[in-house]
Formats: sequence, C-alpha cells, structure tokens
Amino acid sequence: MKNIYLGLSLMLLCLCNTYAQSTPEAPQLEFVCELKVKLNPAIVVGETPHGVRRIIPIIGGTVEGPNIKAEILNGGADWQIVRSDGVAELEAHYQMKTNDGVIIYIKNTGIRAATPEIAARIAKGEQVDPSEYYFRAIPKFEAPKGSKYEWMNNAIFICKALRNPDNVSIQVWKVK
Repeated sequence: MKNIYLGLSLMLLCLCNTYAQSTPEAPQLEFVCELKVKLNPAIVVGETPHGVRRIIPIIGGTVEGPNIKAEILNGGADWQIVRSDGVAELEAHYQMKTNDGVIIYIKNTGIRAATPEIAARIAKGEQVDPSEYYFRAIPKFEAPKGSKYEWMNNAIFICKALRNPDNVSIQVWKVK
C-alpha cells in the first residue's frame, strides 16, 4: 500500500512539473499611441435599473504615437453606468482625424474601479495618483480600407487610462 501512495505521489509531482514547464508565454505588447481626450461635464440621467447612467461629451483632444498623430474630433461621448458597487462601466464612441486627413472611428469599453473617496476626488477634478484606482479598457479602431491605418482594423488593443483634471490620458498598446 505504501508503494501505491509513493507511486501516485510521484505521478502527481510529474504532472504538476510538466504543467509548470508548459505554461504558455504571455503575448507581447507594442506601444501605439497616447490619446489626451478633452471632456465636457457629465450629463447625469440618474438612477436606472442598471445603475446611475451618465453621458460625458467628448469635445476634442490629441493623439500622438510613433506612427500616428491625430486630433480627437468634437461629437463623441462616453456612455457610463456607475454600478451599485461604485465601479464605472465605460463605453465611449468617438473619432479622430489623422494629420494626413484620415478619419478613424474609436469604440472604447472598459471599467474604472475606485473607492468612493477616490472617485469623489476624481469627480472634483483633483489629480489622483493612478495607483489609487484601476482604469483599463479595450479600444477598437475602424480605419478606412486602403488607408495606411487599415492595420488597426485587424489587431487587438488594450489601454491604461488616467484621469487628469483637464483630460483623460489613454495609453494604447497593440497585443502582438
């Protein structure tokens, strides 16, 4: 009986060791750009069945990266739901115009999680250290076919966002 337990223990150890050695490598990231999005004050719809609905108009901004420069155009918005646990679910739709005249549509979905105290400081326009809250999203770009930005249609992107007093800084990476 002792030999059976020893054999099972060795087999389990081998299986665990094999799994540990075969853990897949994480995808690499390539920095694409930083968007600095300017906003108007939130339009608060109020409490809905899903949480507090608010709409934040996007009125402009800039985009800068190694292979892209653009301006954020007026006319988009971030449609948010603030859940009962205080987490804001974000869904922004807006567009940018590159310095060579190409319009690219952006849909960015994500979350911002912060304690009520930190969320209140952000809402007041205070500069809050980004380590004090979690603000991540998944931007999706739609560029015209045949444009030099068409590659953006065929990639997955992630971003880290920071709420500044006068804009939202959105740092974008392509998942390789």
